[in-house]
Amino acid sequence: MKRILTILALLGAMNVQALSTQAFVKQLRNTHPFFNQQALSSQIKQIEKQATGANEDWMVALDGYYKSENADNIDTSVYDQLNTTSVGVSATRKYANTGGNITFKHILTDKSKDIGSVRSQFSVDYKHPLLRNKSGINDRLNADVAQISIDKNTLERLEAEESFILAKLERFIDLAYAQERQLINEHRLALAGKELNLVKQKYAASVVEKVDVLLQQDAYQRANQQLLQAQQDLTLLRHEIAITLSLDFTKAVADTDLYQTHNLQAMALKKYLSDHARVLKINALTQKTFKRQLQSFKDKSKAKLDLNLGVSSAGEHGSYSDAFTRQSPTWKIGLGLSYPLGGIESNSNINKANIQLLNLKQARQEQWLNLYMQAKTLKEKIGLLEQLLHANQTQIDIAKARTTEEKKRYNDSNGQASFVINAQNNEQNAQLNYAQVAKNYQKTVLKFKAAVDQLVK
Repeated sequence: MKRILTILALLGAMNVQALSTQAFVKQLRNTHPFFNQQALSSQIKQIEKQATGANEDWMVALDGYYKSENADNIDTSVYDQLNTTSVGVSATRKYANTGGNITFKHILTDKSKDIGSVRSQFSVDYKHPLLRNKSGINDRLNADVAQISIDKNTLERLEAEESFILAKLERFIDLAYAQERQLINEHRLALAGKELNLVKQKYAASVVEKVDVLLQQDAYQRANQQLLQAQQDLTLLRHEIAITLSLDFTKAVADTDLYQTHNLQAMALKKYLSDHARVLKINALTQKTFKRQLQSFKDKSKAKLDLNLGVSSAGEHGSYSDAFTRQSPTWKIGLGLSYPLGGIESNSNINKANIQLLNLKQARQEQWLNLYMQAKTLKEKIGLLEQLLHANQTQIDIAKARTTEEKKRYNDSNGQASFVINAQNNEQNAQLNYAQVAKNYQKTVLKFKAAVDQLVK
């Protein structure tokens, strides 16, 4: 009830709602530029993937030349002057899924001599790899690696978002603790004020001595100083949260139970982390990248054997129309074989990729050990902090009972004012310790959820 009253006092108006943990995260996602930045990084990866398809674009080329040849001093020449004009248009495209490429070409040649001659030639040529780059394994390398990069970026985004949200949620818990700390100090100051008034009344009635009044005044001032410090810390935190969430200062109030305990999901940590940890999945995708590159490196060490197919049609006559309509077809088929001697580059790339894969496998083992150690330690810490919370509750009950007894003794003139003040301070310290342990407990739960990738899904 006291926590609710404090929240209402901080809000200052009934129409303003405090922030639950879910509302805090939702507002953070909706307003903070970090998440837009992460989304843009994914768009960049998608664009990079699209760019890898550039090797399948049609390549259109236009060639033209004019040649003038004087054959006056060539005895074997059948003409004295030859002027040749040639224009060629071609279109070539590569097919990454097959590794082949096709070329369409048309050449028009106009020869001017004693009798004009026009030659028109159409051709279609296709080259298909039979060994190296079979099924386009090398042509598809950049696209395959880009897709792996997209998959990695998705996981890396979740990792980055989880770390970011964890850091901000820890500040949210700090805010809840600061509110609780202010509440405790307000209560302590109110009690100190009441005690000071009672002591003054007793002093006026000559029941107590002046030193009792001074002791209680000192206790009141200490309580006031502690409250002022708590108010300062809370105000600064509220400003920080308000700016982070793009909220009005009055709305920067945490509505969360600082003392709530959590029943964590039972799991076999070793197997769970090995199967589900995002960091390990990112490592696996990095290994996948090198394995894919290794495939191409090994393929490039093979002999190059290409099947060449071609169909052409040519016609040569005195006019353009006859050259186009009177065509003689030709077809061809052949094989082209080449083999790199030495293979220095491909062998170097293969050896390097194999070593990088071994390094990544060792790194994965280290990552797994670190994750397991972190998660196991945090899980054990949560259990210990729960025990400490119960111990703090017991300590608070004892401190309250002690304060009550010291007041009775003091009122019965069997005790000293300093004993009452000490008892009240012990009670306040016990409550503050309880809140401090609760803050650590809530932060540890958040860290554990982040360690097992359950804070952001």
